[in-house]
Amino acid sequence: MIALMVAVALAVQSVAAVEVEKIFLPPRNISGNTNIRASQAIDDASWIWHPDSNGDAGRYDLPCCSHRIVNINSFSVPWERPVFLRFRREFSVSADKAVVRLHVSADERFELFCDGDRIARGPDRADPEHWSYATYDLTLSPGKHVLEALVCWIGPHAPWAQTSWRGGFILKSEGVYDKQLTTGKAPWMAAELPGAELSLSKGNHFVVGAQYAMKGCGVTEQSGEFKSCVVIRKPIPKGFSYGAVMPGWRLYPSVLPDQISVLRSPGGIAAVASSIDPELFFSSEHGRDARRAQWQSLLENSREIVVPAHQELTLLWDLGNYYCAYPRLTVGGGAGATVVWSWAEALRDADKRKGNRNQFVGKQLFGIEDTFSVDGRANALFSPMWWRSGRWCALRIKTAAEPLTIRQLAIDETRYPLEAQDMFVCDDRRMPDIHRIALRGMQMCMHETYVDCPYYEQLMYPGDTRVQMLITHVIAGDDRLARRAVDLFDYSRRNSGLIGMRYPTRTVQESVTYSLIWPLMLQDCMQWRRCSPAWLRAKLAGLRSMMTIVASYERSDGLIENLPGWSFIDWVPTWDRGTAPNGETLNVHNNLFYLLALQAAAAFEAAVGEERQAAIFNEKAATLKESLQRVFWSETRGMLADEADHKLFSEHAQCLALLAHALPAARERRAFEALIKEENLARCTVYFSYYLFETYFKYRRADLFLQRLDLWQEYVDLGLHTPMEAPGDARSDCHAWGSHPIYFMHAGLAGVAPSAPGFSAVRIAPCPGSLKKITAKTPHPDGLIETDLEFDDQGGVKGSITLPPGLSGEFIWNNVTTPLRPGRQSIK
Repeated sequence: MIALMVAVALAVQSVAAVEVEKIFLPPRNISGNTNIRASQAIDDASWIWHPDSNGDAGRYDLPCCSHRIVNINSFSVPWERPVFLRFRREFSVSADKAVVRLHVSADERFELFCDGDRIARGPDRADPEHWSYATYDLTLSPGKHVLEALVCWIGPHAPWAQTSWRGGFILKSEGVYDKQLTTGKAPWMAAELPGAELSLSKGNHFVVGAQYAMKGCGVTEQSGEFKSCVVIRKPIPKGFSYGAVMPGWRLYPSVLPDQISVLRSPGGIAAVASSIDPELFFSSEHGRDARRAQWQSLLENSREIVVPAHQELTLLWDLGNYYCAYPRLTVGGGAGATVVWSWAEALRDADKRKGNRNQFVGKQLFGIEDTFSVDGRANALFSPMWWRSGRWCALRIKTAAEPLTIRQLAIDETRYPLEAQDMFVCDDRRMPDIHRIALRGMQMCMHETYVDCPYYEQLMYPGDTRVQMLITHVIAGDDRLARRAVDLFDYSRRNSGLIGMRYPTRTVQESVTYSLIWPLMLQDCMQWRRCSPAWLRAKLAGLRSMMTIVASYERSDGLIENLPGWSFIDWVPTWDRGTAPNGETLNVHNNLFYLLALQAAAAFEAAVGEERQAAIFNEKAATLKESLQRVFWSETRGMLADEADHKLFSEHAQCLALLAHALPAARERRAFEALIKEENLARCTVYFSYYLFETYFKYRRADLFLQRLDLWQEYVDLGLHTPMEAPGDARSDCHAWGSHPIYFMHAGLAGVAPSAPGFSAVRIAPCPGSLKKITAKTPHPDGLIETDLEFDDQGGVKGSITLPPGLSGEFIWNNVTTPLRPGRQSIK
């Protein structure tokens, strides 16, 4: 349970802050009788909607289908306009102090308030067949209270990661407040809000959803005529239903903590210009503008600023770090004024190059923007219903005949509440900055799901997510988002049997190579965290289904070929769309991922007691190893070729082969030597460097890892606060698949890793390379594993290791194994 206090102003004045506690109900590992029989409290509530609004993304009378394919340019089902609704219900508390339990959800998004205090935003993203609802306990004083929910349904203007069945709202209260508050029983009212006009943002970041054009004030402060709500789906039947499944949302209890909500005015005003030209290039004179101090005082001291009538100006705001946040602008007066608020990860020069991210002179800002049209009211808050991201903001302000008072300029930071518990200190001066940008990249790519990037896509892909999950395991003890990711990918399986290349999503994309990463994610979770046996066994059906489908692409010798979808491997410049040579027919990379998946599946099956199925996967893996060598081994080059003609070679192939133990000892040695010495190889870029670094540490070559960190040092030198998607002037400045150096600080340099499922035992085998001192704290389900070690030039080590209560393991150094016990012990 998580206790929190929230106080966010809405239309209703609060007499006291609302004490809120999020309640986590028992998770559901299987669907069971969901939507067949009432099996949870919320099944007793009805879904409701405004009587005059549309929101018919799927319509309640149509069969439920979470994988409906949607044309991103024109909605494939009836859609009239975006819908913004305010649901309202007054109720009374008679006890001295009452605890009111609420179960709540909506489609697509909601914000729930009690007496003007925001309780929550939601729901956690999923698909309609696994729709999430949250449970809260509200502690309320005697008297009258008001519950309000702001619900938006924006159809094709929603981000690609936002699925929908149709617009709807549901709330269930228990006990004496059931009839007062439960939708379908209590007389809830709803008002349509003037809301906002929406447009899809331009450029290659349109998949994150609409740009808003708001008139008068933001949606949260709009008002409208209240009407009695209508029921759009009745409660789940309590009696025997002959197995008939009700269409629509299948509700699952939330397993995630709420996202953070922190009001900030960070960084500083870098420049002020007397122009609202969207193509303005900022100059050094703009940076010296005398008005900067006034605007900076607004950020630091909340000192209001009056913009005179008939003025045009642009503010360039450097947030000082990368943020994901809801913009918040409060103004007064200024009827007829407009404010356009734009976000960007980086500024660009006349040649569209980003260069040093700290510099703005000679650059312009182009990005996602929201437009606020002022109507002159005394206090108007502008804020969209979805968050923005980046480091730089530009506000283009144009006043009309009245002066405009800027009362507040702020951002409401949002992200998963992950705070680092780890610590890593060594004598390499680069590490603190690399750790800093890696951690910030992770935080910015963790929300209701992991996301590949917060600015451009906000989608969860297995390739990115596996790396992000491993990083999560070494920086925090919270594994809820990691398990949620495994669940969502399990839900993503369609008739093809494959795991979705991205999920949740309104559009379907398939990839066998990314599907094959899901078994590795399962194995990682099983090893690094203490997952319940019921949760693990619930994954067996999906695992076997997916592996069976992939096996249908096998040749007689066990190699897979002619795979459907996009067989993405890495953004190698010489490869076509990230696909390795012959990736759409027969190549080594696809088959090596298949080998790794077979091995992970076998280990997973064995760990849950399914030895016979494990043996089947192991037998297939043995056959595949022989075929890989026969078809792809080049005796001349001493390594595996990318394709059967033996003309092209890559670091990627050698890494995967070595990690999968695909070669006998003599060939393995040759392949590793080729990996580190051959010059004519396709090189791993940011994402695939994870597998390269894992290979380096397998062969205890920390020196090679430390050399390749020059790329991350370049990020630091360029003023980045998060790792980029790829080397060079890449599209995305924030891609957490490039945060993996932080994982190897712990699992590689400090050498801390689980040696048994559930992290029930630890193996500490430091690999310091040229480092002379390592001090680290690595999270474990039972506490922190602390290592404090010094290394000398003669191959010696001394220091201490501290294990949490109940944890034992082994320390390995120079092929000597020393038992470890709980508590602190000296090493020499």
